[in-house]
Order: sequence, then structure tokens, then C-alpha cells
Amino acid sequence: MRWRLFIFWLVSLGCGRTEPLNATIAFDAGARGDAGQTFDAGGVRDAGVVSRDAGAPTSCTNAPGPQRGRRCRRTLRLESLTRSSASCFVDVRIDLAEEGVLEWECDQPVAPAEVRFSRARFTGVVSGNDVDVCFGSEFDWSDGCRWTSAQALRGSLTEPTLQLTYAEAPVMNLGCQTPCAAAGVVTVLTP
Repeated sequence: MRWRLFIFWLVSLGCGRTEPLNATIAFDAGARGDAGQTFDAGGVRDAGVVSRDAGAPTSCTNAPGPQRGRRCRRTLRLESLTRSSASCFVDVRIDLAEEGVLEWECDQPVAPAEVRFSRARFTGVVSGNDVDVCFGSEFDWSDGCRWTSAQALRGSLTEPTLQLTYAEAPVMNLGCQTPCAAAGVVTVLTP
């Protein structure tokens, strides 16, 4: 009997999660209580943005969006999303074919930016033509763990698409299930 339980436990680890225990929550500005910095497996983040070489973040801190100066806008649309496993639950807050708006202070070389979709507000920066914005959430899971997740949009406005990455990690890894991941393509529509 023990070996059957062990095999069931081992197989369930490889399947990924399929649904949250309860509704997930999005981070609000200052929700982490850490003066805008978060440390995680992805590296050090300043004002919610992780450096390009740090890999996919697993948590985000909401940063201020554009507040002054001349504003520029682009419309974005999610074209595709691929999960690490078909059975995985991922807390991606954008639906396929959904359109959102990227807005930033375009009179500065490095400017605060935000992307707004109906259920997600990404924040970060536009530096020259490079976009780097992030949205984070937390949720409880049936494995008894609390999970933190991040969706990052990155790329260049000179290209027709941005890359969406989703990564997650347990807040404390004490017997938690295998994390899920996802990647997507977001089209930058002409202004």
C-alpha cells in the first residue's frame, strides 16, 4: 500500500497544478512592504522590473506608471500562450486575442510605463525602444503552499512582437508541487 501512495505522490508532482484553491490576488503597490525591491530566484528587481539577463521573474512589485510629461501609446494583443504542461494552471491574466494599452512617458530616454489589460496592470519601464514591464499575483494551492507568480512583457517596440513569460515559485518550498511556466507572443499593433 505504501508503494502505491508513493507512486501516486510521485506522478502527481510531475503533472503540475490544474486549478487554484481559491481566487488569486494581484499585488498592489507596496503590497510586499519592501520599499519597492523584491528578491527572488530571478534576481534583484528595482521598482518591479528585473534585468533582462536575470531570466523570468517569479514575483513582481507594482511600480508607478506614467505620471507626467508627454505620453506615447501602443495597442497590444495576445496572439499565443503555451503552458509548460497542458494540465498546468497558470495565473496569466490576459485572454487570447485580448487587446491592452501600453503607455509611457516618451519625452524621457528611460521612462515609467504601464500596460493595461482588463484583469492585469503591468508596470515597469520603456528604455529607448525596449519595454520591460511585469505583473505579479499570489495564490494558495491544494498542496498547502502559497505561490507567487509573475508575468513579464519584454521586447523592442521596433519589432512586431513582445514576449510574454510566466513563472512561479512557492513562497516557502516545503513539499510544494512542481511549478508551472508559460510563454506567449504579444503583437504590437501600429499606433
